Amino acid sequence: MAKVQFDGIWKRFPDGTEAVKDLNLEIEDGEFVILVGPSGCGKSTALRMVAGLEDISEGKMVIGDQVVNSLTPKERDIAMVFQSYALYPHMTVGENMGFALKLAKVSKEDIDKRVQEAADILGLTEFLHRKPKALSGGQRQRVAMGRAIVRSPRAFLMDEPLSNLDAKLRVQMRAEIAQLQSRLGVTTLYVTHDQVEAMTMGDRVAVLRGGELMQAANPQELYDHPNNLFVAGFIGSPSMNIAEAHLDKTADGQPQVTVGDFTIPLPDEALENYPDVRDYYGQRIAVGMRPEHFVRADQEEVPEGQRFRVEASIVELLGSEILVHFHTSARPVISEDMKSAIDDEDAFAELERSADKGSNFTARFDPTNAPKAGDAIEIGFQTKRMHFFDYDSGRALR
Repeated sequence: MAKVQFDGIWKRFPDGTEAVKDLNLEIEDGEFVILVGPSGCGKSTALRMVAGLEDISEGKMVIGDQVVNSLTPKERDIAMVFQSYALYPHMTVGENMGFALKLAKVSKEDIDKRVQEAADILGLTEFLHRKPKALSGGQRQRVAMGRAIVRSPRAFLMDEPLSNLDAKLRVQMRAEIAQLQSRLGVTTLYVTHDQVEAMTMGDRVAVLRGGELMQAANPQELYDHPNNLFVAGFIGSPSMNIAEAHLDKTADGQPQVTVGDFTIPLPDEALENYPDVRDYYGQRIAVGMRPEHFVRADQEEVPEGQRFRVEASIVELLGSEILVHFHTSARPVISEDMKSAIDDEDAFAELERSADKGSNFTARFDPTNAPKAGDAIEIGFQTKRMHFFDYDSGRALR
């Protein structure tokens, strides 16, 4: 096992494209770190540079205490699990798992022992003599994992290993991979574009955008304290409601924020996490509100003056909760941060076209007495949970 360190890593392609820009990130010995971000953000390129499958344009790649820039993939002693299972169809499960050891001229007895140990860990013992075509997608992915495990590498690299599986199996497999990594304690770098996957698996999550590291933190820290608008908009499902807002004061000097038709008084505790907000009186800012931090006035006490009447346009019944979508007159934030976070050019173009018409918000509630589409409901918001950002730079106002 070993730590993996990106020390000022750049990747420039011959056409001038900068896929990774000055990446500084350290994965500690035994740590499970997720690289996440929208399509084309550089996460797979970063992983391939660790593996030695992409040349490094600038900076140092360190595995353990060794700079590996000039080492071949074989010399780096890492194991990679790909999106495609890359199994040999003419070999049995056991032969696939032990093939790399055979090439390394490990004794047959040692190969058999290590393959059996990995099979026991992964629940593959009864399938060792089967060919890959006789296995399900999840079983094939376990074989690919087993092939990595038997090598006892210094680090595991995983490039979207679950993207070929159906939704239910992905949920099962991500839990199994997290348990397996914890049990083995092998340094692991895992790439995914699925932020739910990222939030449920890693010790830390590193969020990339346009080849740059936006924030690296444990999942809860990332969710509760995003450093910028991009991280705020990208992390979370449903995503954070983000809109243009204006900050000013009431007649008696209390801070308040106006979001479309809503004017929300801000107690001191609402500004504790964002002290720089006080520099923005009279200015435009961006405000973020998580869906679960809205409250229904018929279920919780909402102070007078902080209740807002909205019409439910869509109600999604999810059993343990409901998602209520409603329209507001608040303008959406139109910026490069939000364009990247949405990761859908058509959707962002439509957002730009309809900006003057306001924004659609999503709230998450308890399913008791669920409203129907078209119903009017009174809601409030937990102001201490509100997020504030500089509109132009996207920086969290901390």
